[in-house]
Amino acid sequence: MKKNVDAMELIQLGLALSDAQGNLPDFGTEYCYVLEFNFREFDIDEDLHNPKSIDLLKRQGIDFSKNKRMGIRSFYFARLFTNSGLSLAPTWVDKNRTWITFHSTYDFGFLIKRLSQKELPDNLSDFMRLVRMYFGVKVFDMKQMMGFCGLHGGLERMAKSLNVERMDGKKPPGRFR
Repeated sequence: MKKNVDAMELIQLGLALSDAQGNLPDFGTEYCYVLEFNFREFDIDEDLHNPKSIDLLKRQGIDFSKNKRMGIRSFYFARLFTNSGLSLAPTWVDKNRTWITFHSTYDFGFLIKRLSQKELPDNLSDFMRLVRMYFGVKVFDMKQMMGFCGLHGGLERMAKSLNVERMDGKKPPGRFR
């Protein structure tokens, strides 16, 4: 994971923020809001990548040339992310934040790389120290937890096992902005 994250650029990051009861913000409208950030540093012609992954991202609507022109610079994103209070790095931030993720090792790796502006550490204990520093101790990875419950597979399979409707990563028309 370290070698891949150090060698690659972040393409996109999605975040869904909720209150303690799991309610997504609607800002008094009929819509629920999630955040999706497209980064400009990834260059499809120059950077290391898996062609199958790129094809999947294109089918999901990522426009790599538009990202290169109009995407957010990861340096500015890191500054805004930290100043927003999402990262626990500022000492004034509430340490009770909980992160619920799915198969997020790479996500945290890319975020730590950007937030620290350094390559990832060489060992797992130093990496986990950075995860705790930036995100706290309340980090739950559903992919890891599934194994303890006898569930296996990806989000689609987990959703089906739990009888939860899943949107397959696509935005339903008219429901999200």
